[in-house]
Amino acid sequence: MTVKNIIYHQLIRRNYYAITGPARVLPDFLIIGAKRCGTTTLFQHLPEHPSIARSHHDNMGFFNDNFHLGINWYRSFFPTKFFKNKIKKKHNEFRAFDVTTKYIESKKTAENIRTIKSNMKIIVILRNPVDRVFSQFHTSIRDGEEKRRFEEVISYEIDEINKELSDKKENHQLDFRRGEQNYIKKSLYAMQLNHWFGVFPKENILVLSTEDLKTKKIDTYNQIFDFLKLPRFVIKGEKIMRKGNYEPMKKDTRKNLYEFFKEHNEDLFNLIDKRFDWNN
Repeated sequence: MTVKNIIYHQLIRRNYYAITGPARVLPDFLIIGAKRCGTTTLFQHLPEHPSIARSHHDNMGFFNDNFHLGINWYRSFFPTKFFKNKIKKKHNEFRAFDVTTKYIESKKTAENIRTIKSNMKIIVILRNPVDRVFSQFHTSIRDGEEKRRFEEVISYEIDEINKELSDKKENHQLDFRRGEQNYIKKSLYAMQLNHWFGVFPKENILVLSTEDLKTKKIDTYNQIFDFLKLPRFVIKGEKIMRKGNYEPMKKDTRKNLYEFFKEHNEDLFNLIDKRFDWNN
């Protein structure tokens, strides 16, 4: 990225917002994934809390794809320090945040975040991996990005992953190739999060489940507010995520996927010292 391109992205594309970048805040916490797990729900509804403000839009990908554009470009998407002070004066606390689901995939992303803010709080929301894979697949079908049958896709991806992991070293980092959907890989949560726990202290990372957000909404939001050291607040927004209209997964396919993910789920539960009800 040349200086000319950086100027273009900041002064032409972001204009006033980039010019006022130094007067804008950086996020206090990030929601890093995973895809099709409810990150959009949190992006939409967390700002109902009077002390929380979000970035201009989600999935801007600063710490992975756009880190070269510089911190001023990133600041341009956040509220001003004047706004922060106004909220703090009224409600005592203020927290800004950004949501980008692909952040979870790379240790380099975590390291980039640490260089900017070493005490960043990290929130992760995860869904039963079998359901997440199926949801992402049908999203790809809807968007015209996928033409294969589901069983064909997962059989191919599992074979490829088994080959990749057959000679894996400790703390192996998954390779998320551009142009590929990576349905199965995106559900190997422990292998992605392991690197984040190596970069940030455990107390800076909160891992939640999509299922709890749906069935234990108040408790889940209270966990978030406690984690952020904010007063508890009742979130009224009910939308969880955009639901797809598609046939249920075949029982045998679901059983096979459950067996494949079982060991990986146990690795996750051991890593985060918490269990989710993903038994089928």
